[in-house]
Amino acid sequence: MKHMNSAMTTLARQANKTKRTLSAIRGAGLACLLLSAASISTGIQAHTLTVDIDNIQVQTGALMVELYANAEDYAAGHNPSASMIKPVTKTEHRLVFSDLADGQYAVKVFHDENGNHSLDTNMLGVPSEGYSFSNNAGSFGPASFKDASFSLQADAQITIHIR
Repeated sequence: MKHMNSAMTTLARQANKTKRTLSAIRGAGLACLLLSAASISTGIQAHTLTVDIDNIQVQTGALMVELYANAEDYAAGHNPSASMIKPVTKTEHRLVFSDLADGQYAVKVFHDENGNHSLDTNMLGVPSEGYSFSNNAGSFGPASFKDASFSLQADAQITIHIR
């Protein structure tokens, strides 16, 4: 009888442990469900931006592409939201940035023809390698964030012409 009581006590403990585990699993499942519902109801979306870059004059080096989400980082050239280096093999290339939130963005591009990771300029400071900005802004010098920025609220495609 004593052995039987001990076995029943062990079974009862195991049953309680199983109940607590199932309860924790249900709680975690409910938490995941609520988090999913919250992200849907708050409208958090991940978008894709396709950037077509054309008018590439020299098929050597790489395209250095940076995507910025605010004017301060854009002006400083620091902390891009995303960046890519694309080896140049033809006169046009397509790059895709994924998982972008709704917002204002601007793109800077330069064609690093010689692989030194900087935009080369002549003695007067005029770029000697190809460059451009989103909206093809900046006809007479670097484009401001205001001129280069665009609103991303859904998947989008833009074309940038290297000059």
